[in-house]
Amino acid sequence: MHLSKLEAMRTPQIYFRQDVLCETLGGNTCPLLTITAMPESKSSDHICQFRNRPLIFLSARVHPGETNASWVMKGTLEFLMGSSPLAVSLREAYIFKIVPMLNPDGVINGNHRCSLSGEDLNRQWQNPNPELHPTIYHTKGLLQYLAYIQRAPLVFCDYHGHSRKKNVFMYGCSVKETVWQSDISATSSDLHEDLGYRTLPKILSQIAPAFSMASSSFVVERSKESTARVVVWREIGVKRSYTMESTLCGCDQGKYKGLQIGTRELEEMGSQFCVALLRLKRLTGLRNHQHLLDMESDIIGTQTKPV
Repeated sequence: MHLSKLEAMRTPQIYFRQDVLCETLGGNTCPLLTITAMPESKSSDHICQFRNRPLIFLSARVHPGETNASWVMKGTLEFLMGSSPLAVSLREAYIFKIVPMLNPDGVINGNHRCSLSGEDLNRQWQNPNPELHPTIYHTKGLLQYLAYIQRAPLVFCDYHGHSRKKNVFMYGCSVKETVWQSDISATSSDLHEDLGYRTLPKILSQIAPAFSMASSSFVVERSKESTARVVVWREIGVKRSYTMESTLCGCDQGKYKGLQIGTRELEEMGSQFCVALLRLKRLTGLRNHQHLLDMESDIIGTQTKPV
């Protein structure tokens, strides 16, 4: 129903394509959406610019019980299909590949965390089975193909809901913090990493009242090595690979402090994620790399060291 609504929002300036990524174990389809701006003309320059926009890859609802992830995704999708100047700029800046529901079987059958095979699909990313975990298998395959043709996404983000923690926050991937958690003998002074992976969550903490940078974490624990964000980071090579968790409770900071979070706030979070991507584009689009690093350092609030 919601995909039909998105289709109705399409204008001649919007490129909106709906494909079937795969069929699930239960015989349901898993949609794959592509959203961007149509090329200005059929000239080779405009077609080339159209094809070479950076990619953003988004997914949601791998855990059926995390219904709030779908409300955040709804906010993102409706913002992307909107007519605001920011939405127009965002479509002109990026190509969005979106899997809005990674576990349709679980949602349809009322599961809380698992698929029809009785497994947590977000723990199958290292070696997904094409028959038991088709949505993960084909999503990973698409990401591997994009990396193979040197079109790996600038940002990968999987939308989730958290049953206990408050606020909206992100889990990301840090080389340093992974080493610290893995008992590898290396000191922090031995390692240098580009802290650009912190830029997007830091932007969100500045513009989204429900988002908390303090609640975010960039540690890669061994127990999470088979999840989407870690596999996309390690195997696909996406530095900005995240899980975005939205509270099922409420907020303990910002203007929503002490309040229960509702669907309006979740949709707002989805749209503000888009605004943050536009700000990120203004940074990553700078030709002077050192200037970019300096600006990212100002946003992050710490000194960034290029790898």
